[in-house]
Amino acid sequence: MAEHPRSRWLRPRVVLPALLAILVLTAILSPIGDDATGRFLSTRSRASNGSHGLRAILDRLGWRTIERLTPYVGTLDTTATYVMLSTPVAPSAHEIHTLLEAVRQGANAIVVPSRGSALADSIGVRTSEVGFLSLRPTSDTLLGSYDRADTLREAFGVPSARRFHQFLEGTPPTDSDSVGVWPSRATTLLSVEQKGPQPEISILPVGRGRVVAIADPTFLRNDVLRRTAGAVLAVRVLESVDPNRRSIIVFDEYHQGYGDTTKQTDVLTYALFGTAWGRALVQLGVAGLLYLMVIGVRPIPPVSRARYERRSPLEHVGALSRAYEAIGATQLAVQRLVRGVRRRHPLGTTAPLSDDAYLALLRARLPMLAGDVETLKSALANKPSAEQLVAAGAAIDHIERNLIT
Repeated sequence: MAEHPRSRWLRPRVVLPALLAILVLTAILSPIGDDATGRFLSTRSRASNGSHGLRAILDRLGWRTIERLTPYVGTLDTTATYVMLSTPVAPSAHEIHTLLEAVRQGANAIVVPSRGSALADSIGVRTSEVGFLSLRPTSDTLLGSYDRADTLREAFGVPSARRFHQFLEGTPPTDSDSVGVWPSRATTLLSVEQKGPQPEISILPVGRGRVVAIADPTFLRNDVLRRTAGAVLAVRVLESVDPNRRSIIVFDEYHQGYGDTTKQTDVLTYALFGTAWGRALVQLGVAGLLYLMVIGVRPIPPVSRARYERRSPLEHVGALSRAYEAIGATQLAVQRLVRGVRRRHPLGTTAPLSDDAYLALLRARLPMLAGDVETLKSALANKPSAEQLVAAGAAIDHIERNLIT
């Protein structure tokens, strides 16, 4: 019978290498331990995708920096500069209202207005869709000059402060509109080339304060700050809203996942996918499921094992008696009985003796058993009848009793 095509793919020599390849790819593509030490753009994270370097630079340059571990509720400091960049926990509409009220009273805010967020709806500016191609700054804005080192890094895939993948655009006033109007009071600090100049970093006046909107904050990552001109761009952005460095820089760490978080699902998700031990546990679980799937598939019909069972001593006696009876082996039965007596009562001899010699020795030591010995000798010499076999059995029983006593 022809083999089913699916059976060829379910053979162990195909399934097991495929399972090994999946495990290797999972280990290779999993983030390494250094990238799992913090959230994205968190000043607590020293990983490549964190932003601990930004706070360290500002501290060295004389700015006063603190972190906020509580939501935006109550009354905020109207002289501070609040930094909220790509937070994994989205602030609520009430928190955005509280933050913008502080800005109207004189505070500053540096934010990333993601598409569809309450912040983008409030300030009228949002980020564009993420583009595949890199966007270069124009020559008349911050960092617009050509830099050979950054260009060389970009050629090898290293993130650079002069490479962006998003820009700012006006937020549509209603859901039915697809295009928004760019605020006329906005001041552009950095533009990128995308079918003409497009704003990348802009300042929007709100009351007595200002909001700095950043489309792509990749230049604030630790790896970009360390190797490229990201630190220069970050300092220039802060100097544009606080040239005298008088305000306190408040980094929002609450919405980065620290502080008093109340969502159990977020904590569990971060524990499983945001830590090295959690990812290892997930990988072991996936590997276990794949292993169960592999051992559960039977591409080859199982071969039944031969089972060997030993009879009990009573079953042996019954089987031997029926076999001897079937072939009339009365002489053999007498011989086995005599050898059983020899094994149990060797009479102190170590030399090998025949059955006749043993019986002669037995009669010499116990003359009273002469009749029984003659009965057994006769049965061994000639094939005994059924009556003689019974007499031989009685002789064996009599000999055993006398030897024991």
